[in-house]
Order: sequence, then structure tokens, then C-alpha cells
Amino acid sequence: MNTENSVTPQEEKVVERETPDGEMAPLELITGYADTWRLLLEYDEDRLATPPGAKPSAGVLDYESAMWAIMKFKEELMSRNEASPLFGNLRGEALEGILGSIEQTTFGESLYRSREEKAAHLLYCIVKDRPFIEGNKRIGALLFLMYLQQEGVTHRLNPQALTALTLLIAESASSKDLMICLIANLLVEPV
Repeated sequence: MNTENSVTPQEEKVVERETPDGEMAPLELITGYADTWRLLLEYDEDRLATPPGAKPSAGVLDYESAMWAIMKFKEELMSRNEASPLFGNLRGEALEGILGSIEQTTFGESLYRSREEKAAHLLYCIVKDRPFIEGNKRIGALLFLMYLQQEGVTHRLNPQALTALTLLIAESASSKDLMICLIANLLVEPV
């Protein structure tokens, strides 16, 4: 029996899904998610780089603004019974250190050169370093969004994607640099 030209039952189902004009429906998915395939390959090959189109930051997320937002966030969540009185209570001065680290320089050059990298670093460090007694993931996501808004970054992250990204960071054992690069790539519109 010649198996080279045999069509499996799975292949028959694929053939049945051809559109009326002969195009395969999955082609739209393949081309529509081309940036996804590239990012997954670069991640697997450990060669993610700062994305083209990343822009320098214009400002700093200051400690007072961050704490005011956290206080308002806590009030809102507590009014909905979604936080305890421990939510947003600081563990020492770790938040100040994180906010300072995104502006860190080496030999006069910013360690994180783009606003996308700084936002990614902010989210990663709050989630992983846990500067609060309770609420690190939610506060990290809020400050991440505040920083993106402050910097005028238009992004494609919907609430579900932000949830998944935040949980990925929390559960990931991947390298910090790799995760920050991945997040920065997700923030920049594909070229």
C-alpha cells in the first residue's frame, strides 16, 4: 500500500474547511498572528531583543503619585470587599527602590532605555519583589498601566491579557531580562 499519497481523516477534515474561493481559513490566522510566531521563536531561541519602535521615556513615575493611586485603589477595592486593610501596606522602602531602579543609569546611559522596558521592569519587579504585604500583582498591574498612560504608550493589552501577563510573571522561573524583553515586545506595535 502506497502511504505517500494517502489522505488521513484529519487531512480530509482540513480539506473540507476550504473557503468557497479555495483559500484556507487558517491562513488568516497565520498571517494575522505573524508577530506572535516571531516572538515565540525568538523566545525559544533566547534571542528576544528590544523591539524596533520602542521609544525613550519622557518622565518618571514618582513615589507620591504611586502611593496616592494605591490609596485610591485600596479604597475602591475595599468598598467592593475585594481587599483587606493589609492591601497596599508597604514592606519597608522596596517600592522606592523599584521606582528608582527603572530610572537607573550606568555611565550616564539609562539602564532601561525605552519607556516599554521601564514599564516592563516596573511590573516585573513589583510582582516578583513583593514590596507590599498584600496586593502586589494588582498594584503592579495598576502602576504598570499608570506608567504606560503617563508615557503615552498605546498598547494592545486588554484586561484579560494584562491578567495573563501578570500571572505569567508571578509564576515564571524565566530570567528577568527575558521576561522584561518579552513584555516590551508585547507593548510595541509590530513593524
